[in-house]
Amino acid sequence: MRLNRKGGPPKSMLPKLKKTDTDTVALTNGKLNLLRFFDKREVNVLTTAHDNKIVTTGKTNPVTSEAIVKLEAVHMYNKFMGAVDRSDQMVSYNAFKRRTLKWWKKAFSHMLMLGVLNAYILHKMKTGGSMTHRIFRREVAKQLASMAPMCPRLERLTPVAEVGESSLFRLTARHFLQSIPPKPGAKKQRPQRDCVVCTKPGNRKQSRYECPSCDVGLHLEPCFKLYHTQKDYKRALKRKLEEDQENSS
Repeated sequence: MRLNRKGGPPKSMLPKLKKTDTDTVALTNGKLNLLRFFDKREVNVLTTAHDNKIVTTGKTNPVTSEAIVKLEAVHMYNKFMGAVDRSDQMVSYNAFKRRTLKWWKKAFSHMLMLGVLNAYILHKMKTGGSMTHRIFRREVAKQLASMAPMCPRLERLTPVAEVGESSLFRLTARHFLQSIPPKPGAKKQRPQRDCVVCTKPGNRKQSRYECPSCDVGLHLEPCFKLYHTQKDYKRALKRKLEEDQENSS
């Protein structure tokens, strides 16, 4: 524990430890014991179940060949909690760090990452392979993405609906461009639709392509990309045209 935490003992009660010290310091308030020991640095342990007893860990110093000793509380912690710390360490490499007001999103993400880590451990136990945790996560993501169903064809959206859920669908779902199929019995074999991005009132611009999921006509470049990546695609198109004009002049 950190000694500057609220409720900790005052500094005047804590004797300084030197690197050469092998003794321990124990403070108690009757319920909690604060144990101090110098390992590679000062170690402070708060416990209700241990005293300042020193035990051998069963390991030896590779330089001096001396037996390595630790506080019994530290030795028991390493024995039973080491796997938990290792798990938290591996999960932290891919932690969900985006700020959100929804507390449960972070909790859900953490539980999901723990599930993936457990799956990775079972995979290594079963196959004995040398796949890294990072590659395993990437393969899991690929498999989940390949199993995702294609987005159903939506009804034509009204301007009011476009601001809500459909806007999220437009910007996050998978979309593909296709040629507009001719209607059965129609004379026009290469039909066209108004491009939803570059068409203006009184200035229609038509395209032979459409996004079947969004059910809108779109030009291949740049309208398709702007429509599916920009919330205000009309303004984004205007800005792009202005930039192109400045670069050409």
